[in-house]
Amino acid sequence: MRIRSAVLTLLAGSLTLAGCGSNPDAPVGNLGLPGWVMQPEVEDGLAETACVPFSGHLSIDKQQATAMARSGIAQQISVKVKAMDKVYNRRTDTAGGRDIGANFESVSKQVTERSLTGTKATKTDIFDIDRKRQLCTMVTLEPEKTKAVFENILADSGRQLDPQDEAVLYEEFRAAKAQQELEKELSR
Repeated sequence: MRIRSAVLTLLAGSLTLAGCGSNPDAPVGNLGLPGWVMQPEVEDGLAETACVPFSGHLSIDKQQATAMARSGIAQQISVKVKAMDKVYNRRTDTAGGRDIGANFESVSKQVTERSLTGTKATKTDIFDIDRKRQLCTMVTLEPEKTKAVFENILADSGRQLDPQDEAVLYEEFRAAKAQQELEKELSR
């Protein structure tokens, strides 16, 4: 009977934790802010949240937070492209030759600027952070637009890839490894 009770307790606890993990509005971390603020994400897309001091001018504060979050998405794209470029160079080195021409990084800035017009503010709210009111906005680049960013970078680079290499590079572009490199660069 005790074992059954313990198993039920563990199962209930697991379900509670799983439920919290899937709710972007559930508080996360010591600040008690929702997940979309602390760990912004959109499935197979890009997301970033920025917070600014709330001045009482909602539209101005929202514009500033949105611009900062868009800048964060641009930085994510840049880091992902750097990781993708490293993988491509490694693959061409092992295939017996180097590709001559534009690298992905050289075209990523232009593509990123064009792509940011596809971002949208998906959540906005006001929170007390360290006893100061902050307006936070989450900006996302949806999956189909994220794929389009990748395709535009490939097209603008002028590189001809076989489908297998393209699939590998797209996975690298989407990979958590690129996100880890972004976090490492931000912590410098």
